[in-house]
Amino acid sequence: MSKIDNKLKLLACFALLLSQAVFAGGDDPETGFRVFPFLQQVKTNSVGITFETHNSDSATIKVSLNSNMSGYIAHSAPTGKIRKMTLSGLSTNTRYYYTVTSDGETSPVGSFVTALPKGSRLPFRFAVYGDTREAAWYEDIVASYGDNDDHLPVCQSMASKAPEFVLHVGDLGRDGTDMDDVINFFDVEKGLLRNHPIVPTYGNHEFSGGSGTGNTYFDSYLMSSGNSGDFAYYSYNYGNVHILVINTGKYIDNDDSYDLLLPGTAQYEFIQTDLQNAAADSDIDHIFVSLHVPVHSASSWGDNPTLVNHLRPLFEQNGVKAVFEGHDHDYQHLEKNGIHYILSGGGGSPILQIGSPSSDATIHKYEDVLNYVIVDVNGSSLVLEAYKVQGQGNSSSSLLERIVF
Repeated sequence: MSKIDNKLKLLACFALLLSQAVFAGGDDPETGFRVFPFLQQVKTNSVGITFETHNSDSATIKVSLNSNMSGYIAHSAPTGKIRKMTLSGLSTNTRYYYTVTSDGETSPVGSFVTALPKGSRLPFRFAVYGDTREAAWYEDIVASYGDNDDHLPVCQSMASKAPEFVLHVGDLGRDGTDMDDVINFFDVEKGLLRNHPIVPTYGNHEFSGGSGTGNTYFDSYLMSSGNSGDFAYYSYNYGNVHILVINTGKYIDNDDSYDLLLPGTAQYEFIQTDLQNAAADSDIDHIFVSLHVPVHSASSWGDNPTLVNHLRPLFEQNGVKAVFEGHDHDYQHLEKNGIHYILSGGGGSPILQIGSPSSDATIHKYEDVLNYVIVDVNGSSLVLEAYKVQGQGNSSSSLLERIVF
């Protein structure tokens, strides 16, 4: 039996697990996808697929090893509107193709590669970006950009770099309790997330524009990684990389009062234990942290006392290589005590030119531009490349900075 035959046999054994189906609701005059299928939680033998249809309807997911979808295996999903599912029983480090048919529409063919096993030293690539929300009206005075004409080109440019997954550092939408903003995010990103699983970090704008008390509608679409907390924090392994995702919450003031992160809180204890375990794991060569509010920033928000006083020591004690940040709408590369702080807050939000560059950390690079970062991992070596995107409908990009570890 050929290798392809073996894999097709494995495809026949897929388990399609329904993680959650909500908002069955009533009929809608529109038909088809409200949120096109997108990928998340890619692991060695599974991947998460989420989509929403206008009407509660059955769905068929076809999965194939071939780009023309020949030899596909079809799976039926339960009836609903929002479907959050996991395709399991997949082969490690293998490319698959898929489509979803529901409510009278079939999605374009998407593809993904299952993850490398923990400890693998094979090369892979991921992208980092953030602050993809649209501009609020009052920011027009200070904003250079800030609409879908900037968000979409960033997504298109990132997709051209073919990352295995994309790490979002927060502020996906302008207001996470406004469903129009939530749907807009998935509409703009549908081409990127159809083929590149998202690893999300919550920003302050996920929570009622940064000032409310309610949870975010993004919870209905983004899949939990199994670690409980006030909102979403977790860790993720891919090959020899460990990524700790921290939730800095909805408060954006710059004093030492982040209740979610102070010693003794559930999240602080999780962070401490997670980093210690990763540092002691011989399969992990590189530890990264993703969070929205920056530890160090040379722009408007500056260095954050809570993060500097309470989390930075944990990063330094446990060998964190780089911390990926957002919140300021620009690109920054700072360094403090051997840790690189990479701020990529130029995913489509208004580029804000506020404040004079200053920080307790060493400032290597500061640019008020749309941007994203590509991280190439090859065994023990790391190369980070930051790209400037032209925007205003143009996805052309140029290299901002190259960092070799």
